[in-house]
Amino acid sequence: DGFQVLVVAYSRKQLLQTGDGHYSPIGGYHRGSDKILVLDVARFKHPPHWVSLADMHEAMRHIDPDTGRCRGFIKLTKRRALAGG
Repeated sequence: DGFQVLVVAYSRKQLLQTGDGHYSPIGGYHRGSDKILVLDVARFKHPPHWVSLADMHEAMRHIDPDTGRCRGFIKLTKRRALAGG
């Protein structure tokens, strides 16, 4: 119960974009094409765009040179306030 947002950490290089490590929220999923809608936070560079789930998976698997670990995702949830609190 509450508002949820999925944010992906991925390599832009893997998607043939400029830059490398990046975070963006996901706006939706289209089952017929197996694509996700990336709501890029750098809209001046990349407006919202569709990316295949397989391509995003590979972009998240790309190793971050600073940490030596792969990238990934996080699900953020805003919970409802408790009554009286």
